[in-house]
Amino acid sequence: MKYIIPILILIIIACSCKSDSSEGTTPEDKILNQDTFVESNDPVVQNTMKLLQGTWHSRTDKNTSITFEKNTRIESKNGKAIGKMRYFEIANQCNNDTSNSNKIVKAKAKYISMLDIDMCYYIKKITRNELELSYVGRENTLKYIKNQSLNKRISKKDKPDLQRKPSNK
Repeated sequence: MKYIIPILILIIIACSCKSDSSEGTTPEDKILNQDTFVESNDPVVQNTMKLLQGTWHSRTDKNTSITFEKNTRIESKNGKAIGKMRYFEIANQCNNDTSNSNKIVKAKAKYISMLDIDMCYYIKKITRNELELSYVGRENTLKYIKNQSLNKRISKKDKPDLQRKPSNK
């Protein structure tokens, strides 16, 4: 009888340790796969996803960039990743808790909804060379240009004079 209480305490400790070890794991069906959200039959979503792909540099801070690769997003500063790689989906609204605390107006493929954190962007403008995102729930707009558009185009005015001078022969 005097051993029953210590045995019960050991069982309780063993059970609580088991539940703690599984707390940080993700069940197989919940694991995010980079290819999971890229595929869509919706041409508007496909087009938005296609336009997003690549590295975008901030117009206000040339050292800051954001890269979209398939359905992942990573921010960089001076070429080095800052923060974690985040998974997203193109949606008609924020598909996380952001939509609960804000008045969300549904719009076809106009939201970048983060899947692993409570963050959502509204796509104000997207072209092959320009991207404007607005954090949902904030007033600021983030403006980016595509990496390839950073290359300076030389106009006729900027070209060096390559004309030959007449020789003195």
